Amino acid sequence: MCGICGYYSKKQEEKRELLKKMGKAIEHRGPNDVGYFFEGGLGLCHRRLSILDLSERGHQPMETLERYVIVFNGEIYNYIELRIELEENGYVFHTGTDTEIIPAAFDLWGESCVNHFNGMWAFCLWDKQKKTLFCARDRFGVKPFYYCMDENRFVFASEIKAILCDDTINRVANEPIIYDYLTQGLVEHTDETFFKDIFKLPPGCFMTIDSQMDIEIKQYYDVQFSNLTKGRLEQKDIEEFKELFTDSVNVRLRADVPIGSCLSGGLDSSSIVCCMDELLQKEEKNTEQHTFSFCTEDKRIDERRYMEAVTKQTNTIPHQIFSSETDMKKELRELIYYQDEPFSSTGMYASYCVYRAARQSGITVLLDGQGADEILCGYRKSRVYYVKKLLNEKHYLKAFREFCGSISQVKSSMFLKNDILKLKKILSKGDSGSTEGYLKKDFCEKESGYDYSRKEDFQHNDVYVVSLPALLRYADRNSMAFSVESRLPFLDYRLVEFCASLPLEKKIHGGWSKYIMRKSLKMPEVIKNRKDKIGFATPEDIWLKKERNSFREIFKAEEIRSAKFVDVDKLLQEWDKILDENNASGLFRYICLELWMREFQVRAE
Repeated sequence: MCGICGYYSKKQEEKRELLKKMGKAIEHRGPNDVGYFFEGGLGLCHRRLSILDLSERGHQPMETLERYVIVFNGEIYNYIELRIELEENGYVFHTGTDTEIIPAAFDLWGESCVNHFNGMWAFCLWDKQKKTLFCARDRFGVKPFYYCMDENRFVFASEIKAILCDDTINRVANEPIIYDYLTQGLVEHTDETFFKDIFKLPPGCFMTIDSQMDIEIKQYYDVQFSNLTKGRLEQKDIEEFKELFTDSVNVRLRADVPIGSCLSGGLDSSSIVCCMDELLQKEEKNTEQHTFSFCTEDKRIDERRYMEAVTKQTNTIPHQIFSSETDMKKELRELIYYQDEPFSSTGMYASYCVYRAARQSGITVLLDGQGADEILCGYRKSRVYYVKKLLNEKHYLKAFREFCGSISQVKSSMFLKNDILKLKKILSKGDSGSTEGYLKKDFCEKESGYDYSRKEDFQHNDVYVVSLPALLRYADRNSMAFSVESRLPFLDYRLVEFCASLPLEKKIHGGWSKYIMRKSLKMPEVIKNRKDKIGFATPEDIWLKKERNSFREIFKAEEIRSAKFVDVDKLLQEWDKILDENNASGLFRYICLELWMREFQVRAE
């Protein structure tokens, strides 16, 4: 995993100093090496984090076949198999990297080469003959690709902060995105960003740019979920799920550096740790797996007994990370800097601490569980959608049983409240935890808000709109802030497509979410039988209450950059009321927005 950036000028302008600044801005993504390529009005930069073939042969930008130059961020997990296939077609390779596979695949298969890749990627390929750029992003958008362009130039990078090194690019707030963020908590639901003039290449898409700055974006992949509701889980389903998952973990162990795992104590991370342990033992490497967990003394979200159940059953070296509201407040601006854009909760800080601990322990690659909730209906709201769908199809008895099963799983008032909030959100447009009342009236009247419920397929929405895109951005920035690569077994496209083909009943059964996963994978029984869901959570409400005065001071400054959107006087007047009503997440978004605008010197239009 690395960082890439570059520019393409219609006027054939060479901008060496700009490119060096851009590369420096994302040095944290690749501290092991830096490389540049210039040709006419084109400049490409690569920051390398060495994972495969640690020799100098992996240097980028990589020139191959006397025609192509590539900068590549990510991993092609099936590069060994692809290399064999390409060699059979006459291609000769000079490195042990997966990077060299891409230009050869493009030369043989053209744009459809991306359909042959299994992995995560964002790359830019320069064709010297045609004078065109071919840029592509993986199927689910694990790896980022941002760009800004006009009639004379195209600028791209792995992170927005690199693009902002170009002083001619306006740092103007994107008002519709800010409205959706403050009212609904949405952050990655379109191809726009919080910066008005900066966009992202959507997941499962590629783009071509020619010398006249004509751009064409095509979608090459879009997973479709089954519309079937009922279908009994069979043994063959269990066996296929287990086989696909195990192989997904196995190919993600390909690296020439130490690998560990995130461990929250939930189903997803626990299944990865157990599977990885089993694979390592089969290979007789006698390798101890490092696990990293964010922990808290807050009994509502303390998962240490589940984490310890996993580490006791496996050959692991556990690392438990604790933090406090003081630490979070102290490092919030730094976290915002690495994230590039606002985020929805202090939960991002937990992930940030975990990846920092991994780097401090000498671990360069971490396996993580993002994607499981989206493809296996792991969210509590998924069960509500399922019951609603059963009722619409007149399966009344089944709907009643599922409803009773779901209710029986709610153990604490904290989670019951969350379920009620999610149900309100599903049955009405908007976020039931919204603090919309603290926005300026003229701002609200101008914006209509994103209707994420317009698509009936809630699973597709979770994968491409509401949930997964945000999680992937958070994980990428947090991991790369400390030069750590995050790998996600649940987003192997083969596993995703298999899960997408299943009727809902095989994922939700008797009120149990991720039903097929519980039946298929090895993990301690105490985790397999868990009925709650927490994840890398922080005691956000307690943290904000303890730091209520210091955070309030943010909005007492002489200049409030978000004042065009926020009714600052009313917000300050009712600050304590918001916290006392347990709407910490809504208030945090206002805090995060203001600090983001200050950090990146963003102005309202």
